[in-house]
Amino acid sequence: MIVRKNISIDQCYVDKLKPFLEKNNGNLSAAIRDTIETASLTLAGSTDENGEKSSCKVSQNAEFRNGLIEEEEFLLVHHTLFEWLVKNTSGLLIDESTVYEIINPYKIKRIPDVVSYINLLNEKMGWKIKVDAEYSQGPEPETASLTLSNGNPCFREIMAHSLALYLAKQMKLDVQGLFCKSNVTKVYFKRFEFLDFQKVPKGLEENFGCMESTFWEIQKKPEFWKNLIKIYRQQNYQRLSMQRKTFEAFVSGDLPSVAELKRNFELITGNPPTAFTLAEHIVIFKEIYLTDGIGSDIEICTEKGKEYVKLIHDYSDRKVCDFLTKYYSTVFTSINYSFKVTTSPHMILFEFGKSLSSADFSVE
Repeated sequence: MIVRKNISIDQCYVDKLKPFLEKNNGNLSAAIRDTIETASLTLAGSTDENGEKSSCKVSQNAEFRNGLIEEEEFLLVHHTLFEWLVKNTSGLLIDESTVYEIINPYKIKRIPDVVSYINLLNEKMGWKIKVDAEYSQGPEPETASLTLSNGNPCFREIMAHSLALYLAKQMKLDVQGLFCKSNVTKVYFKRFEFLDFQKVPKGLEENFGCMESTFWEIQKKPEFWKNLIKIYRQQNYQRLSMQRKTFEAFVSGDLPSVAELKRNFELITGNPPTAFTLAEHIVIFKEIYLTDGIGSDIEICTEKGKEYVKLIHDYSDRKVCDFLTKYYSTVFTSINYSFKVTTSPHMILFEFGKSLSSADFSVE
């Protein structure tokens, strides 16, 4: 129901309505409606821990935000636009200096202080996110977890990311796990030792910066990657992407040596083959095989005592199939696990077992 009334307003009150008039392009009715909504929120206030109304808290927080906007420390950003920005930068690490603009490392040095400060900041910014922390006792906690509840999931993600980077750099706590639901984000931490202060800890990068290295590679050679992606898409990914010496082996028909394959493996993983279990080798092999694009698909099993790798390809030439069998047999020989290999049209099966000799593979 719309109620229309003739009202009289002195010029001094019209002047006070000026911000609302500008916001609503001079529409006095809309300006008055906005004024009533603002006054209603201020009078209603919010409840404190005892369930009592705090009539001035909303107003104080609004004044805080307005002050920072006037000082150009904060900007007004549309909710949807900011959500889009967070979603489309997910996987890229926040700059350390940016986090220190929000949390002062010279003033805040303990987890309780971080939580208190962030909760107060959340309340003033109106993000409606609550942060709780659990941590082991001692001057330098060995483990910790942060629970961020309520608010927008995208905003929780950016806040969890900022807190994780701060705890990693200032308190040597690396991310061990990340748990996300519609209304809760939980981050688990464990103490680690810095080898290089400038280096990003592994857990932080895996959970919050999974696209970081990819992004910077694209930035270094944008034309190369744009053209490569375009070609792959046009050809429905029916292309090969292999190491130069592997390509040479395929063209010449000469298999690389076991020692050479071991060196290649170390270059890819950063560790010698002996540093990994058979199950880990199989998972790594699957990733490389699918990336190389030599075959069309792969099926694996990493259950202990039942490990196998099934390579699926669409080659019909017998010589090509035989060479693939010999090549991948050499690859698996290089990791020092015994196996047996069998083939059928468009499939090569490697079965691993303790009773088999590492040299005992036969093509059937």
